[in-house]
Amino acid sequence: MNKTLVYNRITAALPVVLWLAFMSAVVVESDVYRYAAITLTIIAAVTCQADCRRVMRDWLAVLCVAWAAYALIRFLFEYIAFGEHGASEWLYVFPAFFPILGVALTATWKSVERALFALFAIAALLFVVLTPYGSIAAGDQISPLLHHNSIHGAVGCGFLFLGVFHFMAHQIEVGAARRARNVAIALALVIMAFALVNIYGAKSKGVWLALLPALATMVICAFVYIRQAHVRTAMVALTGIVVVGSYLVRANLEKVALATFNSVAGIGTRLYDGDSLIAVMKDAIASNGTPTSLDERLQLWTNALEVLKVNPIFGSGNGWLTIWHTTDYAGVPYTLIHNGYLEILVRYGFVGLGIFVLILAATIHRLHRAALAGVISKSAFSCYLTFVIYFCFTILSNSNNRLAIGESFVLLCGALTFACALRMRDRARDVKLTTATGLEGGMIGQGGSHRG
Repeated sequence: MNKTLVYNRITAALPVVLWLAFMSAVVVESDVYRYAAITLTIIAAVTCQADCRRVMRDWLAVLCVAWAAYALIRFLFEYIAFGEHGASEWLYVFPAFFPILGVALTATWKSVERALFALFAIAALLFVVLTPYGSIAAGDQISPLLHHNSIHGAVGCGFLFLGVFHFMAHQIEVGAARRARNVAIALALVIMAFALVNIYGAKSKGVWLALLPALATMVICAFVYIRQAHVRTAMVALTGIVVVGSYLVRANLEKVALATFNSVAGIGTRLYDGDSLIAVMKDAIASNGTPTSLDERLQLWTNALEVLKVNPIFGSGNGWLTIWHTTDYAGVPYTLIHNGYLEILVRYGFVGLGIFVLILAATIHRLHRAALAGVISKSAFSCYLTFVIYFCFTILSNSNNRLAIGESFVLLCGALTFACALRMRDRARDVKLTTATGLEGGMIGQGGSHRG
């Protein structure tokens, strides 16, 4: 076979494989996504230097890199000066990767769609093979797909459920070829059905809760924003299936969630009456009526609030873990706080949380503008918005931002933000993407504008 032909095939497949590996955390819990992200970043930095310089003139890119530098310098200083190493501190440096990953995404834009087809096909196959049908039917708790536990698996199933619906909607919206559209619809039907069954089987109350606002967002976007007849029909059918399915398994849902719901309602009532948060939480911990999972979370959250009191503005950096060991419930067998917001607050305080909120708000605004400009489809923006709402609710009761699935999601969101910014600038200037002679010009040969 001609060497040039072999080379072209390999270079065309490489970005698809890298993005598939990057997104694989939704199916299998591993560190593969990190190696894929690092590889994409290095290749983009080497082959797309012009766009790398261009993206770094963006104020949001400067903010991301400045924050990462601050987090890294603070970590190193506290580690060298005081021996404080914390736990999972490196993930707060991730924003430094956002701009260059955005360049990589711009250069490999068409590869992502192929990677998504592959991801959903693999997910559908794994669902069929790995779903423990008997255990779910018996009402037992399961751990879906290839994740370490039931909660992580349920979160992954939620992303697959929401993502494949919007992938189908995107194919319909942009008028994709009939074959691609039919494959997307078939994958959506299989994955959504299996994802719902596995989410039910995982018994993760946090994921059940997070799906409610996510589904509400999907309904609103389908009817008010996307406005495609087929998408609306699919949304009505999906909503009906969820409602009917929930009704059919209501007895098991009540068995799993009612005690937690009653305890949370009691806490809310006391807070409404003016009782202090810490006192209410400690009373709930002391109560025999509080479910074990909620009791442990309340202990973790009480500890985190005690740590936060030490330095609420800037947080305690690496030293948060040392303070943790002096708290009232230091004996609780976890330092994973099971609340993503408190994870940030104990380390970087309200200033750190505010910066992350600013970055998130900027990404939502930019992607909305990109959808209006036709750089991405409305379905893609709806997917992003739904993902964000879903993820923000899941981290109320779990530290998913410290999991592989959360880290890869955050990196992908950051990359998409800067990719859209670059493509919008190029569209405004009415020029071809400069990266067409960069990453995919040298590696893939598929540069150029593509709506998706």
